[in-house]
Amino acid sequence: MAPLQNTVGLFGTAGNSTWRNAVMARLDAAGIAYFNPVVPDWTPAHAELESQHLASDRVILLVITAETEGYGSLAETGWAALSAAQNGQAFLLVIEDYPDGPKSAANRARALVRAHAQKAGMTVYDDVDTAVTAAIEAIRKP
Repeated sequence: MAPLQNTVGLFGTAGNSTWRNAVMARLDAAGIAYFNPVVPDWTPAHAELESQHLASDRVILLVITAETEGYGSLAETGWAALSAAQNGQAFLLVIEDYPDGPKSAANRARALVRAHAQKAGMTVYDDVDTAVTAAIEAIRKP
């Protein structure tokens, strides 16, 4: 297994979401490196860079915000968790509920991912701040 980069990979909700801004500010203040996959002119070449970081960053922070239905990010959670387990990475998952009610397809999908993650022994965070605190602790752990 290749050595991990002492970096926090910031994966999950993209588009016009701004959740990464506060996270990057906290990581900057803590002197911790991070990878932000959101770029203005994304091309398929960026997918390779994302894949490399997903496999080599010491901490994977995958955030699914309430801003979108999040089906793409929800689908990515299992593969990201499997990769992290195989590579010895910390995997931190945040799932916020979608605002259109508990019976919506988006929230049923979230409930399913939460249940599978928790059954596998993972903590699923309800808020980004708590997960970022855990990410900082994981990076600082020897």
